Amino acid sequence: MQLSRATGVPLYRQVSDALGERMTSGRWQPGDRLPSEAELGVEFGVNRLTVRQAISELVRCGRLHVRQGVGTFVAESVPPIDIEVATLTVEASVARTTGAFSANGWRVGETVLGRDEHEDPEARAQLGDPAGPLHRIRTMTLANGEAWILSSYWVSATLGADLEAVPEGNVFAGLERVHGRLHYAWRSFSATAATVDDATHLHVPVGSPLLVREGLNRGEDGRPATYVHRRARADRARFVLRHPEG
Repeated sequence: MQLSRATGVPLYRQVSDALGERMTSGRWQPGDRLPSEAELGVEFGVNRLTVRQAISELVRCGRLHVRQGVGTFVAESVPPIDIEVATLTVEASVARTTGAFSANGWRVGETVLGRDEHEDPEARAQLGDPAGPLHRIRTMTLANGEAWILSSYWVSATLGADLEAVPEGNVFAGLERVHGRLHYAWRSFSATAATVDDATHLHVPVGSPLLVREGLNRGEDGRPATYVHRRARADRARFVLRHPEG
């Protein structure tokens, strides 16, 4: 297959599109091993670096995965989980998110990666510049044992010691035992590229697209309680806002 150098579309993108079409059409199935970079280079009439860049794009999108020393394989097709965005209590929102995973047949749980003192300017500002150090819990949301969402929760120093009692599996339940019932103050949504730390925890290549969801929760007294920052694999999740009928 010969590529067009007159279209203005980078050659690696043309190769990436052609490989993607083979997966979409069913010519290549999940688990199939791709030809070598050298073989693909001959087929498309490009050098191995161009092929490698095309493959890297598909790896970042979650369509291919590389087994070091073995080869490159077509990844299993995993439909993104819909995480609903709504004005709800935190408890109801967590239940909806868990339900979204369950509806797709995924076993979901949140694992605590660590608890520490960690300064973050945005977290401090959102929590009202409390006295003393900020305390953070880092967690990983796993679905069927696969890493999906890397989260950080910040609270003020006055509540830091209580974080030791926050259990595995449902961090918000533990935070509500510390704060009382939590309510959303605001949420924002954006996108970013995976850092080395993200890539290590989420098992994706550096530079892979991630969805960012962050926000502030208030306690029953209306005061800032918990600042949350989540980084989700963009090939595994999407945020959905549903408008009421009528």
